[in-house]
Amino acid sequence: MKKTNNVLDERQEADLLKIERSGCWLAFWGLLIAIVVQTVIGTTDIIGEWIVFMCLCLYMVVECLRKGIWARSFKPSAGSNLMFSVIGAVAFGIVTAITAYFRKPEAWRVAIMCGVFACVLLFIVLFITLSIAGSAVKKQEEKLNAEPENEDK
Repeated sequence: MKKTNNVLDERQEADLLKIERSGCWLAFWGLLIAIVVQTVIGTTDIIGEWIVFMCLCLYMVVECLRKGIWARSFKPSAGSNLMFSVIGAVAFGIVTAITAYFRKPEAWRVAIMCGVFACVLLFIVLFITLSIAGSAVKKQEEKLNAEPENEDK
């Protein structure tokens, strides 16, 4: 079968992009929730979900960096890096503490220490990673803005 050019008009193309975006985010958050729930209840067979989730994350990060895109509502800055690092680290610390508690309820102090340690460690890793990625996005955005537009005459 011969491949044809895009047969969608601009409205249909915009609608399709919205559908694909929604589907991508549904898959992203659904997989994350499934992984967290299965981890907390002690299911160890999450390799399939983990592979799909990591492939989705890697694709989104690489493409956004390549296109010089950070986020729809935020610019790469120390403040946004701090905010997202705190949110991610606290959420991870809570999940870690709950998981440790469910595995050994009598050691609740150890579970809390595990959660705090995970929170602090992930905060550091996230902040550094977001700062590096933010710098890369700024450089790529400057590079893309500096390139002259190719005009067909």
